[in-house]
Amino acid sequence: MAEYNGIQKAHHVRDKLTEFMVTAELVHACGLAASMKGQPMTFGTYLPDLVYANVGKYYAGTNLHHEMELLQDLAGGLVVTMPAEEDYASQEVGGYLKKYLAGPADVAVDDRVRCFRLIEDMTASKFAGLLMVAGVHGGGSPEAERLAIYRSYDLDSRKEMAKKAAGIKA
Repeated sequence: MAEYNGIQKAHHVRDKLTEFMVTAELVHACGLAASMKGQPMTFGTYLPDLVYANVGKYYAGTNLHHEMELLQDLAGGLVVTMPAEEDYASQEVGGYLKKYLAGPADVAVDDRVRCFRLIEDMTASKFAGLLMVAGVHGGGSPEAERLAIYRSYDLDSRKEMAKKAAGIKA
């Protein structure tokens, strides 16, 4: 969307894009760590590490609303003010809409409109509301994830590392 709006080089836009990258890679890293530190179980199943699995889910879920806010900010108001598909396709006004909805010269107007429609579906539709709640609470609420993290965390080894760093004898 940043490219289709011609704003991809603006400093504040790069900052928003970097936030997306950080969240994506932290969640991916948690998934990898959960897999790598997991344990084989009986009957051929595999249990991922509960701390890393829940940290990744917690971080993804608690940042979801902020990511949608960033996406809407990058897109702008056309996400919710885009003319109806019938108007865009009509002989009477379609040409005007294609003229005034154009972005950078190297971006096809139809592709720009499709991008706005996708962001509308993701952030401003009835389906978006379902995704927002499911993204946060699907598979357990953030509170359940925090509880699972606390219960599964090896706090004693962290205390020992801190004592060693401070020069405290066990």
